[in-house]
Amino acid sequence: MRLTSIPLLLAQVSVEDLEREKLFLQHNYTFLSYGLTAAWVITVIYVLMMVARERKLKREIAGLRAMLEERQK
Repeated sequence: MRLTSIPLLLAQVSVEDLEREKLFLQHNYTFLSYGLTAAWVITVIYVLMMVARERKLKREIAGLRAMLEERQK
């Protein structure tokens, strides 16, 4: 693109076009924000589920160890 064509392009843009583009970008930013928020919420829920599962497995392992120790006595 030539430098002389830039002023011609800018001269063809109206205020309404700029406003429309601004609203379009704001609308897209809103959906992007919702998407990122949803991704973080899903990630946090997944991590909390994994922590809960790990705790449950540790309790189960402790119970099995206790059962083995009682059998060996």
